[in-house]
Amino acid sequence: MKVKMAVCGLSLSLMPALVGSVAEAQLFRKRAEPAATAASQPSSTPASTNGPAPAATSGSDPKNDPTIKQGVAYIPEPSKMEEMQSAKVDLPAGPIEPYLLTKQNGPFMVMAKTFRGPDAERYALALVLELRRDYQLPAYVLRKKDFPGQSNIREVPPTARDFMNRPNVGLPEKYRTFDEATVLVGDEKTEADADRLLKRVKKIHPLCLKSMPSIYHWRQGDGLKTGSFRTTNPFIPTQYLFPRKPDALVQKINGGAHSIYSCPGRYTLQVVQFQGRMTFDADDPKFHERSFLRKSPLLTAHEDAEKLADKLSKDPQVMATGYQPYVYHDRVSSRVTIGSFDSPNDPRAAKLRETMTRLASDLISRKVTEEVIAPSILIDLEDPQNPVRPPAQGVARGQ
Repeated sequence: MKVKMAVCGLSLSLMPALVGSVAEAQLFRKRAEPAATAASQPSSTPASTNGPAPAATSGSDPKNDPTIKQGVAYIPEPSKMEEMQSAKVDLPAGPIEPYLLTKQNGPFMVMAKTFRGPDAERYALALVLELRRDYQLPAYVLRKKDFPGQSNIREVPPTARDFMNRPNVGLPEKYRTFDEATVLVGDEKTEADADRLLKRVKKIHPLCLKSMPSIYHWRQGDGLKTGSFRTTNPFIPTQYLFPRKPDALVQKINGGAHSIYSCPGRYTLQVVQFQGRMTFDADDPKFHERSFLRKSPLLTAHEDAEKLADKLSKDPQVMATGYQPYVYHDRVSSRVTIGSFDSPNDPRAAKLRETMTRLASDLISRKVTEEVIAPSILIDLEDPQNPVRPPAQGVARGQ
């Protein structure tokens, strides 16, 4: 009856777990009763002589046993808000902007402390100043209102425009936040370095924390040991923190005279792609015939791309653009590109796209190529999720 009354007070989602727990407890008790009865009777089986018998612990005092820790029977109640006192330390009154977290910090860091309430920013700034002054640690403040909802919104990294190093929160998000400030520590470049930093941070007992109020009164004196953990800069996209490694086979087959690896810029304009045949019908009988697959254009894609790049590099009209062609081979296609750019919004790339579109029909009529020149996309050679080549500067996860 007591079980039924308890179930009525719970949500329906918890009922299966509660019923299962009661059933498991009854089954455990039934199994334990025969075992306890057997243990109370003397055994006629001689003791094993394979090794020393375990030491008897029935008569030992648990209070004197160093391996036994005293448990806590209940969780202490937090301090009441009306009993909270103001900080007994002079809070910094200077500007907080120089100490705010930006996209250039980190990327692997340690979350040291979080403050909430109307004075959260001042508390966080006091801790940041002490960590910088007394422990020579790079510490920063992350305000909740600069990262509202912990979601990707407009003008907030990592979804903000590349040139934005810090958030620019506008309406209506500006009024949907509450007072909270977190202190992040470290400019580590690897996870291993962040682990070592975390061990160091947990041993720190900042003086300012001893003079700040907290509802968790039983944690007073713990310093940064309680609650600190390893994290990353939330303004940096995850794909930049954990980039994929370039394919070793792809690197091996891109060693031609017009290799994409000789492109000095990060972006290049794709003009032609050589690849195999495609179909939306997985049961198409032609794609199951070996004779059909042996004639796939993918078999000659590598040579076709190299030949086209060589012809474009010698064509007077293409040479007049001032850009060189490049070739990129991967596991499914071979692409011919032209030009080298440092930004996807480079106006020179747009101008080159217009020029190559205008020359497309003339290149076919002069038999420079049989393929249609279609300058379409700018390839990011250092895309973290599909890297064509290793980035010039990146974040490593190495040890």
